[in-house]
Amino acid sequence: MRTLVATAILIAAWTSTAPANQPTTLFKTTNHDFGTVARAAKTEYRFSFENPYNQTIHVRSVRTSCGCTTPSVETETVLPGARGSILAKFNTGTHTGSRSATLTVTFDKPSFGEVQLHVKGYIRSDVVFQPGEATFGNIQQGTPKTIEIAIDYAGKPAWQINSVTTSDSFISVEPTEVSRQNGRIRYSLAVSISADAPVGPLESELVVHTNDRNLTTVPLRLMANIAAEISISPQTLSLGDVVEGEPIKQLIVLKGQKPFLINSVQSEEFAIETNLGEERKTLHALPLILKPKAVEFGTEVKGKITFTTDLPEKPQLDVGTVFRLKSTSAK
Repeated sequence: MRTLVATAILIAAWTSTAPANQPTTLFKTTNHDFGTVARAAKTEYRFSFENPYNQTIHVRSVRTSCGCTTPSVETETVLPGARGSILAKFNTGTHTGSRSATLTVTFDKPSFGEVQLHVKGYIRSDVVFQPGEATFGNIQQGTPKTIEIAIDYAGKPAWQINSVTTSDSFISVEPTEVSRQNGRIRYSLAVSISADAPVGPLESELVVHTNDRNLTTVPLRLMANIAAEISISPQTLSLGDVVEGEPIKQLIVLKGQKPFLINSVQSEEFAIETNLGEERKTLHALPLILKPKAVEFGTEVKGKITFTTDLPEKPQLDVGTVFRLKSTSAK
């Protein structure tokens, strides 16, 4: 009887906080098809969910029905309005053929509940990527980089790669046949990221197109991080109400991949006092004293402060500014 009462209380607690009465509705999707992938290819999928309730969600555990997929809880505690995720890793190095798994996610706060996530895919035993992912690591902005990926095939003697495609214009792939003997074929892929790749984390996919009529394409994940040659913080100064004649003190931090000098600091909205220094270094913590120039009182003013450096690749950076000027009589 006590067990029945406790269960009823847990169900009531969940339904009082969840509009749809089911934790399943937290997830954007509960199914994923990995498609056809090569053996040893790094293959993962992230099931994301959001907490729409006014109570914290806690993920107690996740279990799998098949060793072909290893799940992990990436976010155990999810605050109201925040996001969490469950990572599903397809074990292409130890399994082959058609595989599927059910991942059971268990929640214990704000009450007990379970969600079943489903994954499936086909792991080719005749195609192997070495390594299993095109991993570039950190790349400095404006610097091209090329890595080599080997593809080994064992099967039909006439098998070949027709092309390799990608949806990103700054990624290119050049396949080259290395060897062909007794049904064992090796290709080398020269994967390149050009100098115009955008700053930030990069996750993309290469698709290898072959003459195999049964399985014409094989995907390969690509990962990189394009690091800005120089960054600035903060990127915007929201100054609020500024009193006429009163100086404003702000600290701006500029960080580069290599030592540099700050040549100048200018603004149409402010007169600026600072000491730029004469030492080339990778980190500049620059104190500024800002004095607003003549503008109409009470009007929101949007502008910028421009920093120029001696770096030839990116000599200029801007910090946005927003403020309202108040007269001294309005204090």
